[in-house]
Amino acid sequence: MSTEEKKESYVDEARRRIAHLSYKLEQSEARVRKLEYDNAELQKWVNDTCIPRLKELNEELTSRYNAKKYRNQNYDQYRV
Repeated sequence: MSTEEKKESYVDEARRRIAHLSYKLEQSEARVRKLEYDNAELQKWVNDTCIPRLKELNEELTSRYNAKKYRNQNYDQYRV
């Protein structure tokens, strides 16, 4: 194998690797875009659905706790 053929095979190998890495980069960029879109959808769902529902449940539990805590209390002790 002459030096010219070695150079040619080296160049061909480099081109093949560059093409492969370019393909992998395109795939990775597409996956990143999809994940960014999914993340934005999830964030919107959290803000529109989860957080208001959690606030509602928190208020409900707070009112239940307070109702149970003070249910059997005698308020005569607070009179002056």
